[in-house]
Amino acid sequence: MTIYEHVQRTLDLIERNLGRPLPQAQAAREAAMSVRSFQDWFWMLTGHSYKEYLVGRRLAASLDLLAETESSIVDIALACGYKSHESYTRAFRKEFGIAPRDYRLGRHQLSFLGALHLYKEMYMGVIVKDLNDMSCISFTAFGPEPENKAKVALQAWRKSLPEPQIPRRIFGHNVDAEGKQASGPSYAGYKFYAGIRAIEEATGNKVEVIKAGRFVVTGIEGSFDQDPQGTWIGKGWARMNEMIATKGYRVKAQARWFEEELEPSKPGLLRLDLYLEIE
Repeated sequence: MTIYEHVQRTLDLIERNLGRPLPQAQAAREAAMSVRSFQDWFWMLTGHSYKEYLVGRRLAASLDLLAETESSIVDIALACGYKSHESYTRAFRKEFGIAPRDYRLGRHQLSFLGALHLYKEMYMGVIVKDLNDMSCISFTAFGPEPENKAKVALQAWRKSLPEPQIPRRIFGHNVDAEGKQASGPSYAGYKFYAGIRAIEEATGNKVEVIKAGRFVVTGIEGSFDQDPQGTWIGKGWARMNEMIATKGYRVKAQARWFEEELEPSKPGLLRLDLYLEIE
């Protein structure tokens, strides 16, 4: 299962529970994550904190009830997860700049948070996902053990930042001797990309942009100690290729591919989401 599927399970849970208490710990369990990991990944994939998203969706649902029903404002407040008329009105005014009563009377045009869907399609354990532009800095190293060398450089950069604990999306792929994306016999090194939030975080490193595109994505997890040949990785790529052929997708000419590092389910394992660009 990909990271998008894990977080989408929580997004779907929120939609089913807009009128009931939904503690973050319960949402994290639905995503099969620790609360800390859930906080990090929810923000990275949605652009919202869990609390912000939950409040936004509850208030958005209340707009429909205000416009389409004659229910009292206190009943609408309770139906959307608020304990009182007052707490609902405060949250509504903070979000939209007017009171619920004024909205109902004037039918103002308000911008609200719609339900998020993190991927377009899922089939055979593979999803179709549009990625947006992502600003990042990169770390490239060459053999022997290029991936380990590149990771050491990445970790040193993170430690140099004022807030090294801030979560980052980490993508990577093999490169040839010239540092260009490669696979198979031309493999000579490895390149990591670390997402940044502001140019200041580059700390003298060159900023690159992973350009937007559409990808098929699948999740894998395994151990090189138990499987030194990495056949569990090959099975992930094979699963994606089978899905592409079955659904009639076309791999893009000079397609990009990435491995995104994720928190493993238990120590000693390596967990990745694999990406392959399609038309």
